[in-house]
Amino acid sequence: MIKGIYVSANNLYAKEKSVQIIANNLANINTIGYKREVPFVEVFSEKMKDYPVKQITDFGEGNLIRTGNPLDLAISKNAFFVVKSDRGLELTKKGKFKISDEGFIENENGERLMGTKGEINVFETTLDKNSSLEITKNGEVKIGEIIVDKLLVAKIDPKQPMIRREGLNFVPQDGILNLLEEGEYEVLQGYLEESNVNPIYEMQEMIRVQKEFETSQKIINYLDQSLEKSNEIGRV
Repeated sequence: MIKGIYVSANNLYAKEKSVQIIANNLANINTIGYKREVPFVEVFSEKMKDYPVKQITDFGEGNLIRTGNPLDLAISKNAFFVVKSDRGLELTKKGKFKISDEGFIENENGERLMGTKGEINVFETTLDKNSSLEITKNGEVKIGEIIVDKLLVAKIDPKQPMIRREGLNFVPQDGILNLLEEGEYEVLQGYLEESNVNPIYEMQEMIRVQKEFETSQKIINYLDQSLEKSNEIGRV
């Protein structure tokens, strides 16, 4: 009976964590480039501290929306932009960029878009008033007819453990980038990839998990009452 209470308590803990993960997914429905988290539970021990709730990421593609902004970029399939943060090189699907005062292409967090030559800087190229920024499907960054650099593009290997950074960026746990060759991806200028969260599915999961949480609570209450009655009988 005590073991039953313990198992149910572990299950409550797992469901609580699952609710938090689903709530975070729902909160990021409108976050460009967000990849939903998928909770799952593995039991390695009967001890509560060894009962982890792990998370995996669904790297499925979100819908593409056309913005017409030349600094909005989307990238196809299992391909990610490489940006440089204070922590080092990271992978992201968030393709909303701008040009900094120094001429670097960077996101709102100041993380710079990386090319094969390093941090991409468009001010290093001589511009005339009629030149425009173009990023081709194969990742070439061009000012007019001049090729400034080519995007550094990487993929995520399902067997390679990834560390999630602030919800949108990812970094390989072993620090090794799996770079893609031309033809293995397609860059779309003037587009953004939406979050891959399906609100209907997430709400269904939330309802299901909450029901299971309530069921576990009822089981604990029942077992607790039964245990109390057994103790009362033992004292007679």
